[in-house]
Order: sequence, then structure tokens, then C-alpha cells
Amino acid sequence: MLSACAPTHGPRPPLADLAPAERPARGSEEAGLWMQTERAESQLKTSANLVDDPTFHAYVRGVLCRVAGPQCDSIRVYIVRNSEFNASMAANGMLQVWTGLFLRVANEAQLAFVLGHEIGHYRRRHSVQRWMEIKARATPNFGANLPFEQAGILAFSRDQEREADQIGFELMVKAGYDPAEAARAWDRIMAESRARAVSSQTVFLATHPHRTDRVAALGELAAAAAPAESRTGREAYLAALRPLRQRLLIDEVRRRQFASSDVLLRRLIEDGDGLGELYFHLGEVHRLRGDGDDLPKAVTDYRRALEHPDAPPEALRSLGLVHLRLGDRAGARNALTRYLERLPEAEDRDLIETHISNLERSP
Repeated sequence: MLSACAPTHGPRPPLADLAPAERPARGSEEAGLWMQTERAESQLKTSANLVDDPTFHAYVRGVLCRVAGPQCDSIRVYIVRNSEFNASMAANGMLQVWTGLFLRVANEAQLAFVLGHEIGHYRRRHSVQRWMEIKARATPNFGANLPFEQAGILAFSRDQEREADQIGFELMVKAGYDPAEAARAWDRIMAESRARAVSSQTVFLATHPHRTDRVAALGELAAAAAPAESRTGREAYLAALRPLRQRLLIDEVRRRQFASSDVLLRRLIEDGDGLGELYFHLGEVHRLRGDGDDLPKAVTDYRRALEHPDAPPEALRSLGLVHLRLGDRAGARNALTRYLERLPEAEDRDLIETHISNLERSP
């Protein structure tokens, strides 16, 4: 609809920055947009997909407040259980962070940059600006009839993205984070994006178009910065994420975007934390995809997982099932037996015992 409507007005001049605790004038176009976002927020508050973990929520909000400064009190954080990479700030200060993001940023500094980027959109009122520009080009009843969810996917302009990058960078540096981590955050996102089809791009990349020149620009900003302190906050980030990571990795594998999950898991393995857990899930990617030499790769992944103390018992179960598919009856029996020894109260014990019993019979 929007592409069919010829613009009747030129770009509006930028709006003044949103001040801390500021609300739009009653009856204004901006107030109408806030009303829609407030209705959406009231629904989000009762969503079953919100992560109910006070400790992790407090950690994320703490990072947000370090970069947001006096605007922190105007922002509400909602951590949504969705394995895609996404963060989005609504005009009224409703910030959604999807759980897939937390697997894809490597440290607190990268998280601070992404949150700062969203604060930049909020502070500069970019969504309000886009809303007004689109309304000016569309039908008269556009503002009344377009659902908030549809309005929220309107892509920002290239200039607005640059502004948000600049503000996010400045905020993270002012908060004491390593300036180089801004470009590294985008680079990680782009590496995974290249592994998946354009048609299945993430929501974040659809609304935050990424370009290599943005990574280069952030690199130039980092080279010119001279912060008083420069930390990545990696240990604090890993400590906060670790209790949730197994659940998030399960969600990641279940979305069956195997190419991008493969890139993500290999990057996490390079980072070097929790290798038993990570190799297990890489094995799950290969087992579930099952193409070409995926099953032998899965065997290798599970064996690597089992070299580490944090490997979940399920690595033995999956190893046994892959051996079974490959026709290795002795290997399957050994792995499944060890699985029950490691996890005597396994919910699938009866099924696994049946497999073992069948494997002990002559073929």
C-alpha cells in the first residue's frame, strides 16, 4: 500500500529530542501513536512468552540504565522468549528484547551498544517521525486503522540508523565499555545473516538494515575514541546468562534454521564458554538436519561434548540414537546404557530400555 502512494510532502524536519519523563501533548499525532503502543504494552504484560526471571531481568535493566542515564525511569524492559535476534523500542518507552539476542552478543559491552542503539531511536523520536511521514503519504484513515504491530515494522531511514548507531556508540563509551565492541556486535549479526536465505532474514535485520559501511563507520569511531575506561563485561554477562542459556539453546535448535544455528554455535564454541553444552547442541543441529555427512558429524560433536563436565546427559541419548541410525548396534547400546546410568530418573527410561533390549538381541 505504501509503495503505491506517491508522497505529497517532503521529509519533515527532525523532531526535538525526547526529554526524560516527557510525554506528548494531548491530542497530538504523537499522543495518538503513544495510545496505540500503550494498548500493545498492556497486552504484552500478560503474555506467556515473557521470561519470568527477576535476577536476569534486573541484570539487563542495570545495563540499560548505565547507558540510558536519566531516561532509564521512562523505559520499561520486556524480555520476550523468542529465538530470533531482535530488540525494539516503541515510541512510549516500551523496550522489547528477544531472547535470541542474548545468544548472539558476546559480552555486556555489545549488549550495551544494542540497547544504546534503541535508546537512540527513542531519544530522537525516530518511530514518531516515520509514523508522521508515512501518514502524510497514505490514505486519510491510515492512523486510525493501521494496527500497532504493522506500524512497528516500518523500517527506519539510513540517516536514522546512522544516528542511532552514533548515539548507541556514545552512550556505551560514556558508560565505560570498550568502543571496539560496537562494530564487533554488528559483525557477529552479519556473519549469521549471510548463512541464511534473504527471505528468512531476522525481524531485527528487516527493520534495521545492515551494511558493511556501518561496521566500518563504527570501527572508525572506535579508533578515534579515547575512553577513560574500557571494559567488555564478559564475565558478568556470562554469569548472568548461564542459568538461562540451556533453555535458549534448546529454543534455537527447535526453530530449525540449521544454517544460521550452525554459524551461531560455532561462534559460541570459539568464544570458549560451556563447551560441553555447545557441542551437544551443535550435534543436535546435525542430527536433526540429517543431510549428507551430518550424522557422522553429529557423532563427533557428541563425543566432543562428552569430553567436558558440563555436557548434558542427553548427549549420550542422542549419540546412541545416531549410532542406531548408522547401524552401529554396539555403539548405540553402549551410549544408551551410559545415558540411563547417568540419568536414572530419565522420563524416557522405559523407551530407552526397550531400545537397549532390542539391541541386545541377535540382529
